[in-house]
Amino acid sequence: MQILRYPLQLGALSTIVAIAIAHLVQHLPLGFILDLLVWAAFFKYAFEVLRWSANGRVEAPEISLTVSDWVGRYAMMLMVLAEVIIILLGIFFGYVAALVVGLLLMFAMPAMMTILALDESPLRALNPVAWLMITERIGRSYFVLVAFFGAAVIVQSVVAALMTMVLPGLLVTPLVFFVVNYLMIVNFHLIGSVIHQHADALGYSGHLELHALPADAGPEERILDSARRRAAEGDTRGAATLLRDELASHPQSLPLHDEYRHWLRECDDKGELVAHGRIVIPVMLVQNHERRAIDVARECQLLDPAFALDDPAEITRLAHAAAEAGQTQLALALLVGFHKRFRGHTDIARNYLLAAKLWAERMNKQMQARAMLQQIKLTLPNDPMIPQVDAYLAYLDKVAATPTKPAGAKPLP
Repeated sequence: MQILRYPLQLGALSTIVAIAIAHLVQHLPLGFILDLLVWAAFFKYAFEVLRWSANGRVEAPEISLTVSDWVGRYAMMLMVLAEVIIILLGIFFGYVAALVVGLLLMFAMPAMMTILALDESPLRALNPVAWLMITERIGRSYFVLVAFFGAAVIVQSVVAALMTMVLPGLLVTPLVFFVVNYLMIVNFHLIGSVIHQHADALGYSGHLELHALPADAGPEERILDSARRRAAEGDTRGAATLLRDELASHPQSLPLHDEYRHWLRECDDKGELVAHGRIVIPVMLVQNHERRAIDVARECQLLDPAFALDDPAEITRLAHAAAEAGQTQLALALLVGFHKRFRGHTDIARNYLLAAKLWAERMNKQMQARAMLQQIKLTLPNDPMIPQVDAYLAYLDKVAATPTKPAGAKPLP
């Protein structure tokens, strides 16, 4: 049977053997504490197997890349807690009560493992309603999981009993745990395979870092995949560095820029986010993604109030786009000091007319708006925008002379 051969792959088999040998620590003084750490490491790998299988991967992982350390520790604690509960029930309420609870836990175990692997939600993993929901969505396949889990428990118990009768403890421990680990890996692979088959019913779209690339994937997709794999190993800084280096060769690739900013946020590298904003905003404007450029500019302004672009044409375009999008503060911030940075530029009057309109209509600062317009007329008397400046001054005069009409009633032209 194919599923029983899964643990024979090198990655899985080497882990099974190493963990089986590591269980020898239980023969040391206070070895049971060290043995719990061994169990936690094994569960972390087992959950990685489950995730890979749930994402449709038939190969076994070499190491655990996507599963958090605490997931393995939590699964280990669940195992200990279940054993303690069953033992206490047997002592105080008899074997029938212990058997009933044991069967209930056996029924719930596939659902609990599924929730921990996919959602990493310990509270939901203990919720009986969540178990029933998974059972309903998977259907008959869930009972196959339960049956296999029960059969594995019986087999490993029988093997342990037989080996204990004929072999010394130091040999029994690694051999028994080899069988236990082998069957557990099969069990987790089976759970993952069932999840993959019922992904739509479970609403599972897969873990991003485990999505398999199609054979015809282009350079951009392969770069993104490499960065995400590096991040999945815990090296988010390495993922950002990889993308930064690749952007030197693919400066117009917005997906790479977006991914780079994502990992910069994960690294909390505010300085590089601001510096990169000056690079990616022009790319977005060239490709007519003004809304996205506005979002990046707003983020950069929040990180650094002194943020500014270097090209006057880009500043003009972005400021006017921000004004049209209702981003008043951003538009005004982009235009601050424009006349000093770009002396004699043809967009000075146009930009400050926009700033005056924003002050008057959206910030109720008609006096400041009027002063700015007068300054434009004084310093740029021959500018082509002067007729529009005069027209807007006349509009402000009309508004001021009509008390019953609220200032700002007229939208920006």
